[in-house]
Amino acid sequence: MVDFLPFQGLVPELTAGEHIAERISPPYDVIGEEEKRRLQSNHHNVTRITLGAKEGKYDEAAKELATWIKEGSLRRTKKACYYLYRQSFEFRGERRTRTGIMGRLKLESYGKGNIMPHEETFPKIKEDRLNLLRATSAHLESIFGIYDEMDLGTRDLLLNLKEAFHFVDASGVSHSFCIIREKKVIMQLNALFAAKQVLIADGHHRYETALQYSQENPQDKEKGFVLATLVGSDDPGLLVEPTHRLLQDIGMPVDQFMTAIVKDFGIWEMRSAAELATAMERSKRVMLGALLPDGRIFALEHLEAPDDNPLWSVDTFVCEELVVKPILSALPPDKPARIEYDHDLGSVRKKMETGTYAIAIVLSPPKLETIWEMARSGKKMPKKSTYFYPKVWSGFVIMPMP
Repeated sequence: MVDFLPFQGLVPELTAGEHIAERISPPYDVIGEEEKRRLQSNHHNVTRITLGAKEGKYDEAAKELATWIKEGSLRRTKKACYYLYRQSFEFRGERRTRTGIMGRLKLESYGKGNIMPHEETFPKIKEDRLNLLRATSAHLESIFGIYDEMDLGTRDLLLNLKEAFHFVDASGVSHSFCIIREKKVIMQLNALFAAKQVLIADGHHRYETALQYSQENPQDKEKGFVLATLVGSDDPGLLVEPTHRLLQDIGMPVDQFMTAIVKDFGIWEMRSAAELATAMERSKRVMLGALLPDGRIFALEHLEAPDDNPLWSVDTFVCEELVVKPILSALPPDKPARIEYDHDLGSVRKKMETGTYAIAIVLSPPKLETIWEMARSGKKMPKKSTYFYPKVWSGFVIMPMP
């Protein structure tokens, strides 16, 4: 089982007239250049550290972080605390709230079975995050994990905590942050998590980077932890969306490609995106959607698994093995693949209207039970298989490793 413990966090100390919005940000990997410039124009915004590399190095960013601590812009809590992070949002006309507990999670290899990944990762991203850790000796962004469930007694203890910060972002998501100082609540949370397994929902790169960093510093026990936000699998606000694929070049005319995949898929032309969504929801087999530049929409129903690999029940695996990989192999060596990922179907449809993309592959929302099943069996889903919404923002609390 896992060690998920309270810690003395660095929390923003706001000056008169300053708002928490000036300090926090979405995670580093979803911030575009324009938003980065806007966020970094705030003198104490966390992106000045998380995205503060100069020629791949974070030495100057680390000095800036040290200055914030010295001048009192960040203050360490007097004792070890957990932190409550609630996010409320609209989804299909319904208001939902996701409740996460932030603490420090003891790092261990996936092989022990207590902390489980569900996706593959990109090596290049991990190198950048490792450079940040080496320079700052602090976890500035949280991984996002899921545990089995929270008992009702513990949930009740979290109802009337004093709110430290509140913020509503541009997409309408409400962020509420509380510092859990009460000894009774801390003890109950500590006991709760001691009996749990954790599935990494978002932040595989950060977890694996933190594990490597801890292995580089085996003598320093403080570096054996990672900042984590954990949410119960029964949480009513837990929402997982698919990540669709847009390909700019498929190496052949699109009709030729559609003919080539007939051996693996039953193909039906749909009259609308709504009809496609209904077909995908009702299909007993794995079904993908295909959007073409001329406006045509197709349902692609996978015909038969070639072997007993359970990943054939996962639509992103079918997509990668039978659509994306054949496309990549057909492209000439001097023409690198250009794949874009987008969780918003409305955004995907607008992008297809521009004529920039050759094809978009639409996927279904992954079932949480399937994600757990694959993780527990030791199977990793392809990169970008899931999109847990909303993202966990950074800057409410920083976990130093003195």
